[in-house]
Amino acid sequence: MPRPSQRDRILAAAAVVVRRDGSDALTLDAVAAEAGVSKGGLLYHFASKEALVEGLVGALVAGFDRRLAQLEDGGPGSFTRAYLRATVEGEVPDRTSAALLAAVALAPHLLEPLRERYRAWAERLDRDGICPVDALVVRLAVDGLWMAELLGLDAPPPERRVEVIRRLQQLTEGRGS
Repeated sequence: MPRPSQRDRILAAAAVVVRRDGSDALTLDAVAAEAGVSKGGLLYHFASKEALVEGLVGALVAGFDRRLAQLEDGGPGSFTRAYLRATVEGEVPDRTSAALLAAVALAPHLLEPLRERYRAWAERLDRDGICPVDALVVRLAVDGLWMAELLGLDAPPPERRVEVIRRLQQLTEGRGS
């Protein structure tokens, strides 16, 4: 496996700083220290804090798109199943949470690339070969589950979470009722 680039290490460090210390602690100095690079090295890749947050959001979108492509299995509901799995499995929620928290705190306009991709994902879900309402229910439910876990808003216990995901999986297979 190739070593992460310095740019990727800086983005990972920024995500750590936001998750660990909050978006107010996201400074170029803190990120440089976390990444083990000089401030000049950080500035080479990201000229400002806003550029760093833009990089986080861009990495989030690109990573989620890659994960969706990996998970699609073909046939009706394939994209909806991939969306479900990509949202509830793996590393994406960690980087996602850091990117979203930083973007919302710094400047909500930095979320525009995510909003644009979200519209495209929603359009794909709508024409995924299963009932569009079922696909929408899956998206809204899995987004709500992710948000409850992110913000600690009475997320379901692990065994109930598994049941919810299983039910959502049924909807992606056209077995909603």
